[in-house]
Amino acid sequence: MATKSATWDVIEEVGGRARMETLMRTFYDRLFDDLMIGFFFATSDKEALIASQIAYVHAHIGSRKGSYQGPPIRQAHQKMPILVGHFDRRHQILIDVLEIFEVPGHVREAWLGLDRAMRDLVIRQGDQARQDMGYEVFRPRE
Repeated sequence: MATKSATWDVIEEVGGRARMETLMRTFYDRLFDDLMIGFFFATSDKEALIASQIAYVHAHIGSRKGSYQGPPIRQAHQKMPILVGHFDRRHQILIDVLEIFEVPGHVREAWLGLDRAMRDLVIRQGDQARQDMGYEVFRPRE
């Protein structure tokens, strides 16, 4: 992840505000349409997610000039039964979009580092995941 002293601005590095919005729109269009994870977004406000994600990225990488006012990542995702495969699929879509938009390497590295840092904050594992999805948790007889 980029250090707080980075002198570059993520929005400027991707080509300005309009290009950042187009990048995020492409990213969220792919997320919403994805067969594996699209259901997570079925009732979401795409425009609000795009704006929130731009603010989050702008506030957390590069010069960190942005201001993110949304909920903490864990809180925003705590009721979703996100498994490792779901997270990895979203992460791969982000990689693909950053490549399509030819985001500079230092920005891509920082952005993907930020994304990977969210992994343990959003995924559910083991018994917790099964309970969240409504499955009975197997307990061996004693």
